[in-house]
Amino acid sequence: MKNSPFGKPVRSTNFFRVFAGMLAMYGLLLLGGCSTANYGSLKRNQDVARAFETYYVFEDHRYYYLNQENNPFAVIALHNDYTFKGQRMWREFDPNSDMLKKIVDLVEGFPVYYSRTYGSYIMDRQGQKIGYWYSSLRMAGVTVNNESRTVSIQTETPWLWDEDDGLFNRGGGIGIRF
Repeated sequence: MKNSPFGKPVRSTNFFRVFAGMLAMYGLLLLGGCSTANYGSLKRNQDVARAFETYYVFEDHRYYYLNQENNPFAVIALHNDYTFKGQRMWREFDPNSDMLKKIVDLVEGFPVYYSRTYGSYIMDRQGQKIGYWYSSLRMAGVTVNNESRTVSIQTETPWLWDEDDGLFNRGGGIGIRF
């Protein structure tokens, strides 16, 4: 029997049990990290911003805004080949109506943190353009499943922020107070 660095005896069978347990946990974590989901991204582009600012309608795209009609935080155009999966805060609208001008003007006129709105391509993992983004919000993530043709977009949640919070407390999940 060997002594540990702390002077206590160590049994070799305990070592192997601990080692086997750690190896099993590592394997589970490794397998859990493997997912069929692919992460997309945004690629900023001034032409996309200008297209929204001039109320250009991208053909073969469905349009959505984030939050409420009179208080939108973002507007996107997603290619018809893709659909949203589980997006309660996003609402579809007809871009050929007066809604596009209203939504874009509100997104541009009342940016989050008083920062500038920007336009971006929404890209899948392979770098293919699948839509367009216009907002001042930072996107937390885009998940694109090319097999089921579904897209999930995660953003910051300014509707949960306390008005007295500073910029350093944004997105920390501390927006609801009782």
